[in-house]
This record gives sequence, C-alpha cells and structure tokens, in this order.
Amino acid sequence: MRPLVALAYYPLWAVAVTVAVTALRLGRNVGRGLVALCFFLAFWVTGLILLETDSTMTLAEHVVPSGIIVAAGLAHAYADVAGASRRPVVLAYAASAAVALLGAVAPRLLYGPGARSPGPLFFPLSAVMALAVVAVVALLGRSVLAARGLQQRRIAALFLGSVLATLGGGFVVGLRVLGLGDVLLGAPVLLLAILIVAYAVLNSELGRSRRVVMQGLAYAVLTALLSTFGLAAFFKLLPYLSPGGGASLPWLLFVLFLAALPLDPLRLLVVEHVGRRLFDRPIGVRDLADEVERVEVRADQAERLAELGRLASAVAHEIRNPLGVIAAQAKLLERQGARPETVASLRAQVDRARRFLDDLLRYSRPRPLEVTEVDVLATLRLAASHVRQIVGEGAPPIEIASEARGSIFIEADRGAFLDAATALLQNAAIALDGSAEGRIRVVVARGQEQQQDAGFVVVRVEDNGPGVPEEIEARLFQPFVTGRGRDAKHPGTGLGLAVAARWLERHGGGLRHERAPGGGARFEARWPARAEEPAG
Repeated sequence: MRPLVALAYYPLWAVAVTVAVTALRLGRNVGRGLVALCFFLAFWVTGLILLETDSTMTLAEHVVPSGIIVAAGLAHAYADVAGASRRPVVLAYAASAAVALLGAVAPRLLYGPGARSPGPLFFPLSAVMALAVVAVVALLGRSVLAARGLQQRRIAALFLGSVLATLGGGFVVGLRVLGLGDVLLGAPVLLLAILIVAYAVLNSELGRSRRVVMQGLAYAVLTALLSTFGLAAFFKLLPYLSPGGGASLPWLLFVLFLAALPLDPLRLLVVEHVGRRLFDRPIGVRDLADEVERVEVRADQAERLAELGRLASAVAHEIRNPLGVIAAQAKLLERQGARPETVASLRAQVDRARRFLDDLLRYSRPRPLEVTEVDVLATLRLAASHVRQIVGEGAPPIEIASEARGSIFIEADRGAFLDAATALLQNAAIALDGSAEGRIRVVVARGQEQQQDAGFVVVRVEDNGPGVPEEIEARLFQPFVTGRGRDAKHPGTGLGLAVAARWLERHGGGLRHERAPGGGARFEARWPARAEEPAG
C-alpha cells in the first residue's frame, strides 16, 4: 500500500467508526439510520483501502460494490430525521443488497482485474445508480427547503453528505475503472462527508445528552493518544522486561498481565484530569459519582414536592365537587328568576376558585420536561391569541417584534414556554384592561456574545400600565403573591408568575422584573438557546 493512501484513508475510517460507536454507546436521541450511515461510510473506506493493498486486491474486487449500501444508509438516516415513510428505506436496502451480492459473486461483470477496466454491466448499472442518486439528492433538496430549524439543518447536512459521499465514493471508483483518476481523489471529499454526518449525529442530541456525546468523542481522542505512546513504549521495552527476552510464553504472559494491570487506571486518571480542564461538566467516573449525589438530593426534593402535589390533588378533588354543586345550583337559581347580579357573582367566585386550583396543581405537580425545538415567534403569537380570548374585548393590542432576522428557535419544553409567555402577557393585558391607550410590546432578541446573555434568547414583555406595586416587588415571584385583590375584575391567584419563574429555572434560564422607562412593567425571560438539562 502506498503510504499516502494509508495517511489519507486510515483517519477517515477511524473518525467514522469512532463517531458511530460513541453515538451508539452514549447517544439518547440519535436514530439508527445515522449510526448505520457512519458504519457504512467506514465500510466503504475499508473497501477503498483494500483496493490499494496488493495482497487483498482480489478481496477488494468482491467488497467494493457493497459500498452502495451507503445510499441505503442515507435513505435510512433521512427517514429518521424527517419522519418519512420506511418503504423507500426497505427498497434501498434491497437494491443495495442485490448490487453487493452481484459484486461478491461475479465482480467481473462490473469491472476487470484490480477494478481498472469496465465490465459488461458497468455502464448500465452506473446509469441506474446515477439516476437513483439524482432522485435522492432532489428529494433531500426539496426537504431542506420545506423544513425549518434544527430539522432543516440536519436534512441539509444529509443533503451535503450524500453529494460528497457520492463524489468521494462511487464517482472516484468509476474514474479508477475508466483509468481517469486515482482513489486518493476521494479522501478529502469523503472526509468532509464524514464530518458533516458527524455534525448531524451531534445535532440529534439535546442539552446534557449532546455534551455527553461530545465529551465521549474528546475522551476517545485523548485515550487514543495515550494508548498510542504508552503501548509503543510498552512493547518496545517488553523484551527487556521479560526473562528470556520474550521467548518464553508463560513469562511473557506473566509480565504482560502485571504491566497492563495499572495501565488502565492510569489512563483513566490522566484522561479524566484533562477532561476536567477542558469541560465545565465532565463525565469522568468521579464526576459522575458527584452528579449521582446531586441527583439523589434533587430526587429527595422532588419526592417532597410530589407529596405536596398529591396533597394538592386530594384538596383539589374535594373542592371541585362542591364547586360543581354550587355551579349547578347557580343555574337552577337563574331558571327560578334569581337576580342576574347574584348568579353572576356566584359564577365568578366558582371560576376564581377553579382557576386557583388549576394554578395550584401546575405549581405543586411539575411534569418532566419534554425538550424539543421551539419556534419562539410562532409560540408567542399563539400565546397572544390565548390571552385575547381570556381577556375578551378589552384586551389591548399586543405587538410582537424581533431584533434578529428570520425565525428564532430554542431548545425547550414547548408547553412550558407557552405557559410562561401566556402568564406574562395575561398579567400585562389585565393590568391594561379598560385603558384606551394601553399597549403591550414583546421583543425577542438573541444574547450578545460579550454580554451575560450570551447563549440565551431574551423575551421582553413591556406594558404602559400602572406597574407592579412597590410593596410586592421584592416578593413578586414567590407563590401566592399578587397585586390583584379578591374583588378585582380579574382576581389573581398569585401563582402565575411563580409557575413561569419555575419553568425558566428548570430550563437553566431566569425571569426578572424591572420598571419600564415610560411607566408600567417590563419582564425579561432568558431562555437558553440550547437545552441545559435532559428532557425529564
């Protein structure tokens, strides 16, 4: 084998296998298609390496046609990412298996010895494969234009990866068969393809899971570096350490065992020490043990909160039944000619009690986070629509603007984002109820790199109402703190802002209040652009 071929293709094989194994071992959301695609790319590179090795060239002639399975891997990965039908995936694997079987049984039908001349089926099969590739690329291109956000980026990565894998694989082999090029031409193109697929793999993970996979890749590199130099030195010294210069097998095994015994703990010690310097939240054994202790503390707190939730559920159940009876009696009173004001007052109190129970249950019984990609502007418009329905005709206009171009996405629980946005907008709308000059302005901005908001998306909700009363300003985000009394038109429960603040804290963000320059209130919600905690 030419040294240049080894230099070019061995790293490609190593990167593809490392990404695949790390994703398989540590990934939580990576689809099987992406993992399979990484393995198939490594297999394809293996075929190219065999093709350049004189002693295995005959084997390579039977193996190289199997590289078509990369196309099936791309179809599989696309189906996982886009949620498309599985039927084309099955057809792609079946067609790949047919071509691989043909090449394994009768490679001379495809090319001559050493894959340096075309066989009788070379041109017909190449034409069919070219048409299939064009169809797949066209499908991926349309999907890129139709998708949005994270899904769009992942499909775009597969689109570029499919183009580059085709150019670096089948196209380069075709050039070799026709005598127009060398397999070395495919190395840089395949490297880009593998890196782009690795990007798609990493972007399949969210929050802590993504960091775990990235650290797993970094630890693999550190381990390989230490093992390379350590093993080289070890085997260089082995003949001098073993009695008889390594000629005696029992002595060789004895020395190998005792010398290898401390090597793995030493490797772990060095790798984890370096990892603590490279990462804020490393995944070494000791670090994971510390994290387990913290999780146990949080689990204990969650259990106490769950007990409070069960108590609140029991109280809510006991209160809802009398509320239902009161509502039914109010309806009977209305039919019997009772004063409308009396009936309306009864219903208002029943509705107030029900709202309080709903807010109490949301606060005391938090559900696990279901992190996904959230379109911030679209979800804010939905929240504004909900608020207009709640407040009714007196709802002030709500203006939603963005300081960034295009759509803004965050990784968060969509229901939590919607709840928090609705609470902020509803409070502002109620504060302005009946005001002819009332207005609500919502501004969305990405945090600046040089500021404390770096890595966050900031949602500011500002109104020109009377503002938050000074006597409750310091306790604003505590439960049961409200500036609206029992007899207000829209009485408050004092839990809306507390629930919103808790949602933001669980996401790794925060909620704060300040007085607007022109009067009124301004609330600023800082949502991490990327999830800080795993869904759960």
